[in-house]
Amino acid sequence: MPMTIPLKFIITTLLFISFTLPVAAQEIDPSWVEIEATITEIHKSIGRRGRTNAFADVTFTTKKEEAIQTRVEILAIPIYGSVKSAGDIITIYYNPETPQIAASQNVSFFNTYGLYILIAIGVVISAMRIIKLKKSYTEK
Repeated sequence: MPMTIPLKFIITTLLFISFTLPVAAQEIDPSWVEIEATITEIHKSIGRRGRTNAFADVTFTTKKEEAIQTRVEILAIPIYGSVKSAGDIITIYYNPETPQIAASQNVSFFNTYGLYILIAIGVVISAMRIIKLKKSYTEK
């Protein structure tokens, strides 16, 4: 069964977009220090279009033995929020000059938009199949 031209076009376009967009939403500076941090509290916000953001208040001890508390963005599932909870340990990166500035390692384009892309692909494939079934019933 050959693919139809519109479906080939859609798949090609999605692949092109996925290769041209940046993979990391948060670029980590190579001079930053990787360290384990403990989550003390989780905050979730849901935007107008269902965009879910999750932030974690974390505490960690720097290489200079300073106790730091800061907030980092963590992976969030749309509508649900974060799969992490208070007391969990996550890997973060902090700026050695200003340790209050930190970033988590698991916020990327695919983590943020991957679910939406999969849903869109499912809708397109389902629509193509429904159109094909409708045509086959009208021809009979």
